[in-house]
Amino acid sequence: MAESRRLIWKYYAYRASSAAGFYLPVSILYLKDQGYSLAFIGLAQAVFSFALLAAEIPSGYLGDRIGRRGSLALGNALRATAMVAYVFAGSALGILVVKAVWAMGWAFRSGTQSAWLYEMLSSRFDESEYARIDGRGSTVLLTTSGVGAVVGGLLYTVGTGLPFLVNAGLATAGIVVLATFPCVECENDADDVFTVREATQMLRVQVGRSEVRWFVAYAALFAGLFGVTRTFEQPALDAAGVPVVGIGLLYAGFKAVSAVAASATGWLDDTLGIRSTFALLVPAFAVTYASVALTPLMLVPTLVLYRATQTVLRPLQNQYLNDRLGDLGRATVLSGVSMALSLASGVAKLLGGAVAGSVGAVGVLPWAGLTVASLAGLLWLATSPVRDGGTKAGATATAPADSD
Repeated sequence: MAESRRLIWKYYAYRASSAAGFYLPVSILYLKDQGYSLAFIGLAQAVFSFALLAAEIPSGYLGDRIGRRGSLALGNALRATAMVAYVFAGSALGILVVKAVWAMGWAFRSGTQSAWLYEMLSSRFDESEYARIDGRGSTVLLTTSGVGAVVGGLLYTVGTGLPFLVNAGLATAGIVVLATFPCVECENDADDVFTVREATQMLRVQVGRSEVRWFVAYAALFAGLFGVTRTFEQPALDAAGVPVVGIGLLYAGFKAVSAVAASATGWLDDTLGIRSTFALLVPAFAVTYASVALTPLMLVPTLVLYRATQTVLRPLQNQYLNDRLGDLGRATVLSGVSMALSLASGVAKLLGGAVAGSVGAVGVLPWAGLTVASLAGLLWLATSPVRDGGTKAGATATAPADSD
């Protein structure tokens, strides 16, 4: 038990190294201050999403094939490299290339991190605690990011590249933390070698299951909304007259609220359940995003809601999927899910960039929120995407797909 708790605390330390708070409040403003248009900013963010999409399956496969720790360490190394290169890119093409490398770094973390935690808990603790521990890990990450956001806003006034360089150092420290973990997959049967053919079969089986297929479709709609919001929140705050230091303080507040929300993930799972929590998204986002069209004063509450909700949904989403997946090929399937979410986010960012060019960074948010809420409501009524219960399906499953 003592060893398990030490592993969990080290997991929290690793999550802290994934914090993006130092550069996050200024990452989009950095492009704007370099003279790039809203349309290019939308394009750059879309390149990130599409590169993330392209890297998800290879990164998930490597997580299953060569080990979780190595994959996660490579992700930290790529992100640290991209943060440094972002400062010295010097051209539009350079920015796009850096965004693609940056996305690859995130891809090596997405499905692999979730699979790594779930399997570590399964072998040394209790996998039913996944949502609670992952939520607490998010609290650690968000608290670190909140402190970083205040510091990053101040650093930006001294040198525009400093927030990125400091954050690169934090990501590099995560590699050292990862080296202290035991190899979870080394304890598995050596005969359980996951091939490309099995990975393809696993993805095909999971897409055929309606409890997974429609859940991912529903989550993808909100991934698109979150992508548009994240892309244009800084230009929107800038248009509302918030200074850079003020944006840093706001981001610290956002992180604090998100940290509280993350700590309540276990409570939500126990009290409301995953189905009821996801059902509330449609009315909540429809009302809140529509209110921005009535008054820009609702911009900050909308950003608070979106960030807190995104924080809560991620561990609940992963719990729902992990409970329906077998251990073999878990990271590959979760990366496949991330791939779908990245595709939705990338398309939404391109559309959002086109709309923002006409209606502005503030005006694009109500348009995006109402569109997503309407589509999600229709999908909920037509398919019931979030279902109670569920069974695991491994890479060698041969059961027929659900008819709906």
